[in-house]
Amino acid sequence: MIAILIIIAVVRLFMRTAESKGLNKGLWGFIGAASYYGPLLLFGYGIAPLLIESGTLEFDSLQSAQISLVAMNIAVGITCCVIAYQILKNQRVQTIENEEVIDAL
Repeated sequence: MIAILIIIAVVRLFMRTAESKGLNKGLWGFIGAASYYGPLLLFGYGIAPLLIESGTLEFDSLQSAQISLVAMNIAVGITCCVIAYQILKNQRVQTIENEEVIDAL
């Protein structure tokens, strides 16, 4: 549930920023969702189980394990999302002049 709400907010933020820069909203919305959800899945299903099996992560109870893993998943997803957003923010504003130069090539 939390992941769905975060993804919706991320997609809206990326699309709004891309629109203000004249970039492809759909593409950047997808990049925003993938930058959050991809690392979330990779950590949750790939890295975290390996850390638990190796004994690197130890928990006192099932409840503390669930809370910790959810918090780590969200932290990993948000960190990757912030990196992708910084890349988007640093993109130049697309103007008609840029499009004419591209068409001439």
